[in-house]
Amino acid sequence: LTMRERALGWQGNRQGLSSQPPLRVYCSEQVHTSIDRAIWVAGIGEENLVRIAGEGPLRAMDATALDRQIVKDRDSGFLPVGIVACVGGTSVGGTDNVASVCAVAAKHGLYVHVDAAWAGSAMVCPEYRRFWAGVEQADSVVFNPHKWLGAQFDCSAHFVRDPESLVRTLAIRPEYLKTHGHDGVINYSEWSVPLGRRFRALKVWFLLRAQGLEGLRKMIRNHVAWSGGLAARLAAEPHFEIVTQPMLSLFSFRHRPAGIKDLNAHNLALVEAINNDGRIYLTQTRVDGEVAIRFQVGQTDATEADVDAAFDAIRECAAKLG
Repeated sequence: LTMRERALGWQGNRQGLSSQPPLRVYCSEQVHTSIDRAIWVAGIGEENLVRIAGEGPLRAMDATALDRQIVKDRDSGFLPVGIVACVGGTSVGGTDNVASVCAVAAKHGLYVHVDAAWAGSAMVCPEYRRFWAGVEQADSVVFNPHKWLGAQFDCSAHFVRDPESLVRTLAIRPEYLKTHGHDGVINYSEWSVPLGRRFRALKVWFLLRAQGLEGLRKMIRNHVAWSGGLAARLAAEPHFEIVTQPMLSLFSFRHRPAGIKDLNAHNLALVEAINNDGRIYLTQTRVDGEVAIRFQVGQTDATEADVDAAFDAIRECAAKLG
């Protein structure tokens, strides 16, 4: 909404969108479906969410293609309003080059939001911050401590460069919400759609007190190492292939035994067999149109022995399927 309002000179909430030029938002093919929903809610329309093809092992937005598309849309009468960059997409960990995206945005005067809902937790480890290099240039960033740091659901952290723009988008000040005689007090009811807010920051405070920063770093480093080790073990097994290499603790694989004509159906059956086995739970995705199986270490109490057990479960279930 802030992205939209800033581009419209703060007139969208007042005038509506019917008299405005069609708006355009840009993202990679790896963003979470929450972005699609946000486009609906903002009234921009899913046809105006333009997905830029990815490149490289992290399937990052092609910055040159992004720049070219923005110019084309503006020349065609559209109003580009912003870009959503992805760091650690849910499907296979797709990650954009944030610095390159921000450079294109600066050239065209566009808002940049960075969605690091899952992978953002890993940034407590300095060595992983390379995955969002340039993030300080973004206008807003979100990550969810409940996804990988171990905070109780729900707990999302939203960082904004310019709080005044957010407040200008969302603030409504009826007389009954005014606090007289307290100038300078931050009214967080003006920072989000709901007026009321739970004390979610307390969850993070307790988490840090209980685990400590080094404890959280150790957990995430272990998850990354264990996931990488499992990917290497599966790659060495007959009839398994790694479809996407580990991005932090997430990778995808496929089982390709000889004589199977429909590999997509076979791998969907393998996911079902693994989950019915009950030792672990996995989900599927599609990579370039083909079914792949996702594996991610992220449970706060996970151990290396659990990951070893996952290897056994995957291999044994695959052997039963043939």
